[in-house]
Amino acid sequence: MGSHALDYVLKTVPGFLELIRGKSVLDYGCGRGEQAVKIKEAGAARVVGFDPFLKVAPGSEAGVEFTSSLPTEQFDVVFSCSSFEHFADPEREFVTMRDLTRERLVITWAEPWLSHNGSHMGFFTRVPWVNVFFPERSIFLVRSLYRDDGAMRYEESGLGGALNRMTVRRFEGIVSRLKGDLEIEFQRSYATKGLPVVVKVPVVREFLTSSCACVLRRAGSSRS
Repeated sequence: MGSHALDYVLKTVPGFLELIRGKSVLDYGCGRGEQAVKIKEAGAARVVGFDPFLKVAPGSEAGVEFTSSLPTEQFDVVFSCSSFEHFADPEREFVTMRDLTRERLVITWAEPWLSHNGSHMGFFTRVPWVNVFFPERSIFLVRSLYRDDGAMRYEESGLGGALNRMTVRRFEGIVSRLKGDLEIEFQRSYATKGLPVVVKVPVVREFLTSSCACVLRRAGSSRS
């Protein structure tokens, strides 16, 4: 990913660089930490990368603090990219992120459960909607030829890579129900390959949405 680590974020969250410049930022679910490093390079005052399945050594690197222990302090911006569909308890994680946010909570994630690649099995099959057309057991028997973690359910697969079967509707429901005193500043679903209108059509949008993003602002914080 390297120099392109923020490409997806910049495409899905308008004005992202302005939101984080000069701010303290918590990258919640930072994985390998590449995005956290780029956020620091983009002008964030302080960046902490948190992930219970941290794929970079704990400590400081490139001006970023990496940790597998959940911080207890608040940050100006809490940012989560490509993690929401993997949280074992997304409602709980959303509340945690909300409570750690001083100004803004930014969430962007891809491949909703019913989308063409919602199974996240693209590393061994190009069949779209494989989780819709084939039984879970059959998919994981084939997956076992490529991964040796013993997983036989979506909720078990991989180090921090399990799936919670997150749909567009469920995500929007969590945001609406649990946002507390945060206000929705921006929210958008992006259609697969830019297909028009479909993200507004009930049911159909679940199958043809490729990613979702939202920015929530703490009441009283300045608008972007």
